[in-house]
Amino acid sequence: MEINVTFRHTESSKVLREHIHDKISRLSKYFIKPTNAHVTLNVEGTRHMAEISFSENHSLFNAKALSHDMYLSVDRALAKIETQLKKYKEKLKGHHKKPSRSPRKRRPSESED
Repeated sequence: MEINVTFRHTESSKVLREHIHDKISRLSKYFIKPTNAHVTLNVEGTRHMAEISFSENHSLFNAKALSHDMYLSVDRALAKIETQLKKYKEKLKGHHKKPSRSPRKRRPSESED
């Protein structure tokens, strides 16, 4: 999986980068194929915003979180992505199920007296 991290209006932090890579690698159980992840971290005054975008198998998952702590913003955005991925995976599982074929029950024939 390719993970791109972009810092805007703040300096790059190796610890924050490792935190993001660790959290995203935990989401690998929801992926069908290796994906691309793009994380944008933006600081405006005391507002820390994390935008995360995943693309997998022609599907795009986006999340944005805002807080006063960058780690909290990243965790909230990843929680939103995880919810989207769970829903998508369940949808794919349910979509490919074959209908069960049960033999038709015959009605007892009515005998005329």
